[in-house]
Amino acid sequence: MKYIYLTLIGLVLFSSCEENEKSAEEQQMLIAQKRDSIFKTIDDQWVIQIPKINQNVQSNLVNWKEWNDFEKEYRIKPVTSLSAFHKKAQRLSKLAAEMQNNIPEVYNKPDVKSRIFLLNTNLNSLEMLLELDLIPAKEVKELFGKINKNYQSLANQFDEILIRKAIPMEVGEQEMIQSLDTIKRATLNAIPKE
Repeated sequence: MKYIYLTLIGLVLFSSCEENEKSAEEQQMLIAQKRDSIFKTIDDQWVIQIPKINQNVQSNLVNWKEWNDFEKEYRIKPVTSLSAFHKKAQRLSKLAAEMQNNIPEVYNKPDVKSRIFLLNTNLNSLEMLLELDLIPAKEVKELFGKINKNYQSLANQFDEILIRKAIPMEVGEQEMIQSLDTIKRATLNAIPKE
């Protein structure tokens, strides 16, 4: 009688193990199908919009190696897998961070630095989202829009800086700017240090 109970318990345990294995396999298949559909979605959403940069701006960007590396990498779309998209986001994020180090003198302004920083932040967010097991496609699509908008904003800022630079100074403007800078420095120096 003991053996019959033990045999029955063994059969029940064995059949439940088989069911667990089947359900685990089914879950793996569902995850694989979901990842394939996410890959297709991200592949469709990875739309890169390269803004047109005029000749004057382009001539100032020619010697900026970090910008040129970023732009080359930005233009190339990954096509093989989700991990390729993730690696691309990592690379773009790294290149955007490096851009802040050697900004040409003409563009070394807070406006440009803040736009590069914002672009890098959105690229970091994209990289983080692509690391997840189940990637939220809607958020990724929104980030692509933001990244394209940041890139366009940066290109527009380059153009605006050159336009402002081309405007001639009026008589006495330089002295006025210098006196304002002196007042700013004097005010900063007037603050007691602890």
